[in-house]
Amino acid sequence: MSIIEKAVARLSKPGAKPGAHRVSSSPNTGNSSSYSNAHDKPVCHFDVEALREAGYLTSAEENSQFAEEYRLIKRPLLANAFGKGAAPVAQGNLIMVTSTVPGEGKTFTAMNLALSIALERDTTVLLIDGDVINPQLSRLLAVNNEPGLMNVLDNPSVKLGDVIINTDVPKLRIMSSGNSSVHGTELLASDEMARVTRELSERYPDRVVIFDAPPFLNTTQARVLAGYTGQVMMVVEAGSTNKNAIIEATSQLDKSKVIGLILNKSKVTNKGFYGGYFGSYGGE
Repeated sequence: MSIIEKAVARLSKPGAKPGAHRVSSSPNTGNSSSYSNAHDKPVCHFDVEALREAGYLTSAEENSQFAEEYRLIKRPLLANAFGKGAAPVAQGNLIMVTSTVPGEGKTFTAMNLALSIALERDTTVLLIDGDVINPQLSRLLAVNNEPGLMNVLDNPSVKLGDVIINTDVPKLRIMSSGNSSVHGTELLASDEMARVTRELSERYPDRVVIFDAPPFLNTTQARVLAGYTGQVMMVVEAGSTNKNAIIEATSQLDKSKVIGLILNKSKVTNKGFYGGYFGSYGGE
């Protein structure tokens, strides 16, 4: 069982899901997970304790080495996102998180990166489940039955604002993968997707958008998504990911982009089983 499957199992216990159903009352972060909004727009409520037990970054971890590792990861990403890096990065505020193969922790990493960026004073973050084949993030947050990215691409009447879900983390928004489609790759490669990503990049000057993408070597969809983002983070599993797989995956990426590696499941931190290392190349 992968770490994400274990996390989903933990968060699926009664009263432990970070998101569940729509209710008519106002958001209350003290309750178990639920959706609510006075205008019936969903709000995803996180059960902080359940997330913490599943290994995710929470307010209780802000002073930990684990949190510090994500600060080290996000600082160059944010610099590139807002034109403060060594060189301009086109659509640098669009970041794709992927891995070479399944099970290396890309969804775990994307979620924690989003939670870390949401702590920034001047930045908001939108976390999108771009893994339309296996939407682990949508299931983790219990938004797998909500309309999302595929709905926007496949139905002109569905707008971005219709599928962006607020959370009780003030600066974090999420979007599900939406309806499954056998034409997922074609929808992601469409002119509408190009328009959507331009809008996401340009509409809010303080926003970073993170795509939790499919494993790179398993599908064509991750390669398509990479074409829209200015930064690509490749999650590799310590002691497991094959070096040749990393070379094969990164060799297929546009080297004008910022490409980074994040080492996951490293036994070098006080948490015991997660650690991070960030290195980037490309943009030459």
